[in-house]
Amino acid sequence: MGLQPLVTQEEMAEVIAQVIEANIASFPEDDDCWVCAQVTPGLGFPHPIMSGKQGKPTVMAYVSPLPYDEYAHCYTQGKAAIVSNTRNVPPGVVDPRGKTRFRLHYFMAKIEARSADPDAFALLLDTDGYVTEGTGANLFIASDGVLYTATTRNILEGISRRVVIELAGKLGIPVVERDLTMYDVYGADEGFWTTSSYCMLPLSRVNQTPMKYVPGPLTQALLQAWSDSVGVDIVAQAMKYADRPSNVWRHEQDGGPAR
Repeated sequence: MGLQPLVTQEEMAEVIAQVIEANIASFPEDDDCWVCAQVTPGLGFPHPIMSGKQGKPTVMAYVSPLPYDEYAHCYTQGKAAIVSNTRNVPPGVVDPRGKTRFRLHYFMAKIEARSADPDAFALLLDTDGYVTEGTGANLFIASDGVLYTATTRNILEGISRRVVIELAGKLGIPVVERDLTMYDVYGADEGFWTTSSYCMLPLSRVNQTPMKYVPGPLTQALLQAWSDSVGVDIVAQAMKYADRPSNVWRHEQDGGPAR
């Protein structure tokens, strides 16, 4: 992206630590929150036909409450998928391994999916028709005790995706990374989404076609292993705070918003 010079990893870690320290008192002891870091090109006017002035990158970090109310019920009921007509951006255009805010196609896919099923995530294919990812989550399917997920050729290599692969290795569950078709998805025994907020959510159905098991045995085993590894019952935590509304600022006793 040409955003140089940037802060070092050590400096970014220190910024994040300061943001957490400034906000952690706003959250119950057994709660969690999102910690987000972003980098922009900085002040300027990035017009496509004007040279503009070289700006210094702006680096920021902030915390946000987790939207437990949106996904707590999905651990038992699952989360559906609608395959959108909007395709994922080819890796020859924008490398998917970089986590950017270049996401207009995600929003288009999300709107399309919700018009077909308000409770579904969008699932995007690439321009060759292979399965890629959701608009904010990676996808796994399982057949005959083997996990399958798309290669990093056409998806964002999510941290949660990596955690699942590591946990599967410890549990002796084979993992295959390869190009997946919708034939593979429709014929799978089970599936699940992965992302940093909810960690794992079972896949309930795809284009109204139900999965065989929701949640499936591999999904349950991996989610339990994840809870054990971090010392938090992930499902119980989500259920405890499921009645707390999301997408709103949390207010302190004095009425001021937590920042």
